Amino acid sequence: MTRFDLLLVGGRVVDPLNGLDERVDLGIAEGKIKAVKSGIDPRTADKVVELAGETVIPGVIDSHMHADRVGYRMMAKVGVVTGVDFGERMDIICENVKSRGSGMNVATLTNIRAYDTAPGTKVDRKEIERTVKRAVKDGALGVKITGGHNPFTPDTTEKIIEIANRSRSYVAFHVGTTATSSNLPGLKEAIELAGDNHLHVAHVNSYLRGLTKDPVEESLEGLSALSGKRNIVSESYLAIINGTGGKCKKGIPDSGVTRNCLRLRKYPETQKGLEKAILEGFAMVQVESGGECILVSGQEGVRLWKDSKTDIGISFPVNVPASTFLCATRKDESGRFIVDGISTDGGSIPRNVSVTSGLALVRYGALTLEEFVRKVTVNPAKMYGMLSKGHLGEGADADTTVLDLERGEAVMAIAKGKLIMINGVVVGEGGTIVTTKAGAESVENAGLKTDIVDLEESTFFHK
Repeated sequence: MTRFDLLLVGGRVVDPLNGLDERVDLGIAEGKIKAVKSGIDPRTADKVVELAGETVIPGVIDSHMHADRVGYRMMAKVGVVTGVDFGERMDIICENVKSRGSGMNVATLTNIRAYDTAPGTKVDRKEIERTVKRAVKDGALGVKITGGHNPFTPDTTEKIIEIANRSRSYVAFHVGTTATSSNLPGLKEAIELAGDNHLHVAHVNSYLRGLTKDPVEESLEGLSALSGKRNIVSESYLAIINGTGGKCKKGIPDSGVTRNCLRLRKYPETQKGLEKAILEGFAMVQVESGGECILVSGQEGVRLWKDSKTDIGISFPVNVPASTFLCATRKDESGRFIVDGISTDGGSIPRNVSVTSGLALVRYGALTLEEFVRKVTVNPAKMYGMLSKGHLGEGADADTTVLDLERGEAVMAIAKGKLIMINGVVVGEGGTIVTTKAGAESVENAGLKTDIVDLEESTFFHK
């Protein structure tokens, strides 16, 4: 008789990959799903959790987040079980997971500039090759290009995409080069720069804010440009606020995204303009408080921004609801979602609303529950080659998120068979790093457990 470490009893299990939507029990042992059936004897389990009235789905995967120091607990609190960090070096990720982790699984795409790679707009081929190789050896799945904030030339951007593909590494792009920006033309340029190479286009909705024309027109045009591109995977988020930087140099905001946000509301694209935006509440300063991040504006926000010598995170309420709605729900002629996943681009930024806002779309009828589950679990798992995640079949990782559909929120999260969140209280610690075979040794030497994925099995390379 199989002995279970944990038994989840009486919940409605929604598992699109295995065609399951019914009340069954889940038996968990050694971090894996060992049984999926009705009437499992509770005497066979060390711990039994009764879930009558709740809905059990595969563990939510945030396909684009920024954890920093406080994000792991902020994500676990809302039901996220696995997150893909877009930016930090793996040594920083490992240290933060060990000291501030919430029990989550964490992967990363390292910002190609994180190794102090050529601070200008051009990087030669050998330096790109060295940086991509180093990121993967350190444990990242690949690299991220921060085009909108600190762009490269089109030629350098194209080289990074091509070199990452040639090395069979993952590459994501916050669109924009020195020839475009973080907007609709930048999105179209990204598709052209990819050519036949594979590319992850990050947070599609953030390029469709109305910088060039009506945001709905932009959204339809941008989604049409993405439609049918089988070499491109993508995600979008549902929050109204964005995340950018407040750092200024010589009286000008350093980030192109920050300048774009100021332009949207006709503030001067200067340090003085940003100060006025903070004072008037259009810009909000990201501040750590009580182990989480909060947003502060007005006089206090200006003070905190100045105390940090302007080098601090900033958020603006610039995401247009109509655009986020279209990006989350639009399908192509074959009935496939044009944008593959729903993410947050959050983590340490207080906009971790994939579950709450996604379930609101379900209640509205814009998505079915099955479609919502696909966009926050199945598709992200496939995107990164995490084939033991994104479903609840026997042998899968015991990663689950429990939803209260009536309240529209997550009430429990389980990672590798361990409870990490109960009713909004985070009880997990540490975490597991999702990496490739090339990066496993480095991560394990840092004292963390690993999950090994093969990107050749991902929809990134085989959509």
